[in-house]
Amino acid sequence: MDKQEVTRMIRQRMDAGILPRIIAPLTTEPGWPTSPTGHITADTAIGVVRCAACDAPGAQVAYRFPDGRIVRFHGRCHGLWEDECRRVGVNG
Repeated sequence: MDKQEVTRMIRQRMDAGILPRIIAPLTTEPGWPTSPTGHITADTAIGVVRCAACDAPGAQVAYRFPDGRIVRFHGRCHGLWEDECRRVGVNG
């Protein structure tokens, strides 16, 4: 799937509320009370779970949000999602 198609899917999912529209600050130590609210890790379920952006299997990055939601991406799709979050933050 090409970059434009993945970006289109990300925008649709953000508009529908499926994907978050903001990037949570990252933690350095999960569970520490003074750490920021988001956490990103290499995912141990590689090859099993699907990417939240493109639906293809093999998501490599897990992004945990303060509400407990875990969103998984391929590395490239994660970058495209972050780009869209920044775009929305600037324009919307």
